[in-house]
Amino acid sequence: MPHEATLIYSESLLREAVFAFWRRSIGTGFIAMLVALPVILGVLVVIGAPLWLLMTLAVLFVIAVGLAVALYAGYYRNSLRKFRKMEKPQATFCADESSFTMSSDAGTTTLQWSAVKELWQFPGVWLLLYSKTQFSTLPLACLPPDIQAFVQERVREAGGKVDG
Repeated sequence: MPHEATLIYSESLLREAVFAFWRRSIGTGFIAMLVALPVILGVLVVIGAPLWLLMTLAVLFVIAVGLAVALYAGYYRNSLRKFRKMEKPQATFCADESSFTMSSDAGTTTLQWSAVKELWQFPGVWLLLYSKTQFSTLPLACLPPDIQAFVQERVREAGGKVDG
């Protein structure tokens, strides 16, 4: 029996999805490094560390911040571009035992459950990951509990990882 839901998207939902993907992708260690580097630089300035060391750490910090910002901005811009192509900000999600289909006025795609490598679960949104850089967004408020359970089951049974 197919499961069907209408997914409604908004810019705020996309921001939430991209931020969740970004935060999880870069990891807590990277965020901790971004916080720690300025503190370390401050301590090194106070103790009179050599200029080459200060400059090296400062450049590392700037590159790390630039990378983090570029990653978030790139995914957010891409998501917004796709969102703005839609006349109606909604899609139909239809899932059965072997595959799922997402269709909107921007297009239709059908994938086997085995294409989903991971399901990342966040409080307001789920992300179906097909690779380390490609994902689809499922607004959780649009998915009834029976469809949520079905998606989790199908991802697991097809060999995907369910993280929540």
